[in-house]
Amino acid sequence: MDTHCPSCGTEVKDKLPKCSSCGTIQDTFFYKSRVAAAALACFAGIFGGHRFYLGQWWGIFYLLFFWTYIPCLIGLIEGIVFLTTSQKSWNEKYNQGVSAGSEKGTVVMVFACMLPVIAVIGVLAAVAIPAYQDYAERARFASAYNSALVVQNKATDYIVDNDSWPASLSMLGYENDELVDEVNDFQIGIYDNGVVGAKVGVNSAGEDKYIVLEPVVDEGELSWKCYGENVLVKYLPKICR
Repeated sequence: MDTHCPSCGTEVKDKLPKCSSCGTIQDTFFYKSRVAAAALACFAGIFGGHRFYLGQWWGIFYLLFFWTYIPCLIGLIEGIVFLTTSQKSWNEKYNQGVSAGSEKGTVVMVFACMLPVIAVIGVLAAVAIPAYQDYAERARFASAYNSALVVQNKATDYIVDNDSWPASLSMLGYENDELVDEVNDFQIGIYDNGVVGAKVGVNSAGEDKYIVLEPVVDEGELSWKCYGENVLVKYLPKICR
């Protein structure tokens, strides 16, 4: 449906944003702000707010998948893309070439866009760092256990051959009475009754933490049991839990 320009009265075809005679922007024209679209993308992008603002029906897909948080990430990226788009290109794409002047606030919006990114990174770090620390600690305990297992095997041979407990590592053929792994920070030694102990640090109470391999003789049969002392169970190898 055609209308008439409120300024000069010239007939204006339906959906044209401005009068071809005097250039007046028509009241029916909705100008889409680049900064406003970027703000919606950053803060309401998870629900497709910026797409609805731009008149794009497919913003509904953001609503359908908002629970995956993928639309949130997409929205952040699109917000940054909007801000880096030139005003001229933006107007040609979303405003039928109509310009309402240069929009201010880009620097502020860039900073605002970075806040959610920083928040996401912070959340990921809060989850990833403890998970990595747990993984590293389990790997360290596994290394200590494997080294202690080598000593256990030698101790088994000694016990069978000599019918007595070894009192030190030197009795098993080692040069020193303590094996030290400086990289993984543990020490292995022989204790009373042939017990093989791998010291893996100190807990929060100041107590030494150990992985213990203890020889047990039952009806003439030698076996070993593994357990921890002052150690959180989650760090122990499964066989020692």
